[in-house]
Amino acid sequence: MAIFEWDDSIALGIPAIDEQHKALFDWVNTLNEAVRDGDGSEAVGEVIWKLITYVTEHFCAEERLMISCNYPGLVAHRNEHDQFVSRLREIQVNFIDGHEMSKKILDFMVDWLVCHIKGTDQGYSRFIHAKAEKG
Repeated sequence: MAIFEWDDSIALGIPAIDEQHKALFDWVNTLNEAVRDGDGSEAVGEVIWKLITYVTEHFCAEERLMISCNYPGLVAHRNEHDQFVSRLREIQVNFIDGHEMSKKILDFMVDWLVCHIKGTDQGYSRFIHAKAEKG
């Protein structure tokens, strides 16, 4: 069973970014399944690495979008991204050091992503849509 199911309540109305967000949740769900199914530390470690890689690529895409439209909240937004990536890397190091991947950690990932998308990401989405309406 997936730890998170996508629904349109968190859609930004920016198709490329919404698809990336869906993919992020797919990676978290894949990680959840690997942990739940006891796929072994190598498989779980590989999924963590892929999740971090995808998160980093996605955040870069979001930040390029914000730069392209001169979004004034870019610096604060980037700081949130950096803090999340740092936390994921900390989780990765802890896992490599022998700590187990707990439901609490997986819940943290989902909660952070949902809160970030519904909060901070909605801010730049509203800015971009308003700018587009003005022409």
